Amino acid sequence: MKKKLSDHCLSEEFIIDKLFKKLNYNKLGTFNFENDGAYLNLSKKYQTVVTTDTITENVDFFSKDPPESIAQKILCVNLSDLSAMGSLPKAYTLNISINSYIDFNWLKKFTNKLSRLQKKYNIYCLGGDFSKSKEISITSTFFGQAKSKNILPQNKCQVDDDIWVTGNLGDSYIGYKLCKSFDNKIDKKNILSFKKKYLYPTPCMFGYMAAKYINSAKDISDGFFGDLKKILNKKYGAKINLKSIPLSNNLKKILLDSQSKIYLKDILCWGDDYELIFTSKKRYKGKLLSLAKKNNIKLSNIGSVIMQRGVFDDSALLIKNISSYDHFR
Repeated sequence: MKKKLSDHCLSEEFIIDKLFKKLNYNKLGTFNFENDGAYLNLSKKYQTVVTTDTITENVDFFSKDPPESIAQKILCVNLSDLSAMGSLPKAYTLNISINSYIDFNWLKKFTNKLSRLQKKYNIYCLGGDFSKSKEISITSTFFGQAKSKNILPQNKCQVDDDIWVTGNLGDSYIGYKLCKSFDNKIDKKNILSFKKKYLYPTPCMFGYMAAKYINSAKDISDGFFGDLKKILNKKYGAKINLKSIPLSNNLKKILLDSQSKIYLKDILCWGDDYELIFTSKKRYKGKLLSLAKKNNIKLSNIGSVIMQRGVFDDSALLIKNISSYDHFR
């Protein structure tokens, strides 16, 4: 029999004690989650970088998604933001509101996944809050550290900068459509791969590694075109070699199939890739490629920053009607 949160034994105190306390590693400043606050003692040599994100049921994830997937998403969206600022993650807070359908086993899977990810990224939980609501909503605030000179701005690109993208784009978009019962002819062996990209996004932490070579950076969370426009900041434009956009071989096959009704522009206006898009001076090209290879990170030079505003393809044609994800549309 499943243990419901309404059971008398499953009080907030019981849940925190049995499931969430393991996330603090009993670090100095957490008070083992027995205080109403905590403190964070970061090095005096570094600046503290802060970011926060909320993910909500039926907006950022489906109600049927595994708890492990939801745990990975709340960490990914924040880690990706810190990476785009050239910051090394250190700790986070977690505020979680759950509905009556969530049971003890769900929370156990959720916190176990958080624990595994904490070890992977060398972070810990400072504390947070726990409550009930009609829909699941999770907010996390992350704290990172970086030297002042290495904190990356989003909009300080310069004309003639190279434009770079890490990893592959678009697989998460296909995974999302598959989770929504997308009518497709995709091989079954590839369906799981696409769904995994959507359900279990992995942040690219290259921003911290390469910060000294980067002029501006943004994680691709709201769509390639939209995030590129944020980097350009209505001040400059970009010439993009669309053939250089990094795509997986499985996605390329789908794009070649006219019956799939999947188009490159749709993919580049979507999001949830959590790769990095950044600009850098041309003289750093060799250093960037070498650093990426050393850390087993795929890196693609996809264009350059130009003086004329707008986004142009390699034939110098203006790419029109480009958009990105917006929570309020």
